[in-house]
Amino acid sequence: MPAIDVEVPLVGITPRKHVVRRNQISKRAKYPFKGMIINDYFTVENEKEARSVREALKSFYRRVPERKFSVRQNATGDLWICRRVA
Repeated sequence: MPAIDVEVPLVGITPRKHVVRRNQISKRAKYPFKGMIINDYFTVENEKEARSVREALKSFYRRVPERKFSVRQNATGDLWICRRVA
């Protein structure tokens, strides 16, 4: 079982929820990594989608290595949260 998602403590910055966009024809996901600041997040519904997010992050890290994200289950275990941590 993976670790539970936690927020990075920051004063004065409220986390914002982003949305995963999908192409209507191919159903390919467009993840909002580029527009996220620390503690911003988006949710996915199952472990298969969480694996897909992790694969997309590998590609994103090649272009922007200084940003870091975590993909973890929430406290109740029904959603997966991708959160920018650095």
